[in-house]
Amino acid sequence: MEKTLIKVIIVLIVVLGLTSCKKKFEEPDVKAPPAISGYIKIDSIFKTFDAYYITASTAPTKLFKFSGDVNLECIVTADETSGNIYKTVFVEDATGAITIKLLNGGGLNVGDKIRVNLNGVILNNYGDMVQLDSVNIEKSIVKVNSGNLVVPTKVTFNQLLSLNGMGRSPFQSRLVVIDSVEFAAGDKMETFADPIRRYSLDRFLFNSFGDAVILRSSGYANFAGAAIPCGKGTMTVIAGQYNSDVQLTLRNYNEVKMTNTRCPFIIKSFNNEGVLSKGWINYRVLGTIDWASDEYNGQKFGKISNYVSGNIACETWYISPPMNITNATNPTLSFISAQNYTGPALKVYVATDYNSGNPNAATWTDLNPNLSTGSWNWVSSGVISLGSYKSVNTRIAFKYTGTSSSGPTWEIDDIAVYTE
Repeated sequence: MEKTLIKVIIVLIVVLGLTSCKKKFEEPDVKAPPAISGYIKIDSIFKTFDAYYITASTAPTKLFKFSGDVNLECIVTADETSGNIYKTVFVEDATGAITIKLLNGGGLNVGDKIRVNLNGVILNNYGDMVQLDSVNIEKSIVKVNSGNLVVPTKVTFNQLLSLNGMGRSPFQSRLVVIDSVEFAAGDKMETFADPIRRYSLDRFLFNSFGDAVILRSSGYANFAGAAIPCGKGTMTVIAGQYNSDVQLTLRNYNEVKMTNTRCPFIIKSFNNEGVLSKGWINYRVLGTIDWASDEYNGQKFGKISNYVSGNIACETWYISPPMNITNATNPTLSFISAQNYTGPALKVYVATDYNSGNPNAATWTDLNPNLSTGSWNWVSSGVISLGSYKSVNTRIAFKYTGTSSSGPTWEIDDIAVYTE
């Protein structure tokens, strides 16, 4: 009898121990819910943020904290499952979407309807992303039910990129779907992030009009090492923001749906290669300025500037290796560029008779691509036909010119030639 009692006690201890390891959620109250005045909607949270931080007559001296048992009921639209989102969930109600930063992650899933008691919760922003900060799941969140349908909002790039009067994307924190998009040529066949060093990386998405939006992925995402597809199609993402840049975040890899598999014939992406790799050359016609590699916020690119404690007169060409596209069907060129400061424009040429030496001795044709107009804005060149320049020795060149009184800084990336 005593042995049986001891066994029962041991089983109970084990069961209780296992149960205590699981994340606990308060059960929904069986009593009547708080009065309607005890609830708040997401659009009202944004109005509170603007009134306290932006339009107030005097600057606040401390962070805003909710007081009293005010509650937010919302649906979780993005969770931490893939590892691309950490200690954060994104939620929506009928009036908008917002980011919730958690003190202790895990336990919340897409489709969960939750009630968040905002008493003591901080309302602030990070990089212009308005957020409910330092929320304790155990103490402040009640899971009402699960399995609710979450439907993304279909948006265009123009809608995403049009900031409102408060400097925010109107789709901030919202689950959205974008279509007819493709990754920048230089990002295709690369990885979403760096899974070895666990670095987050920016990749560029373009629509059919050449507008660009950043997709940022974590090195801890379970798809960090996955190859970026070559095609064009749709993506379901969370719309975010970092200062004035709109940034997108994937919930999981399966929501990248590309249908066209055409990949570049030749590419210069600067991601894991020097500026002179793969047969590319610098040629100085005048001065001592060269094209070089640079990096900003995880993106690597080619860069040139004639400013070195003052402007230096120069003419420097960046010339591709010869490409044999004699038998190519519909060869095209594309790249992206960014620029700032005033001075002579960047020129982009094609030639079939250049071999070596001073490029001015060859016959170059100006391709007149779309180029950045300044403010470091990345712009797609558009699709440039090379059909009239098919040969065994087709070359592309970027000609930079600076004077002793002026000179812009130019950045180029994702130089690619496609063939069908």
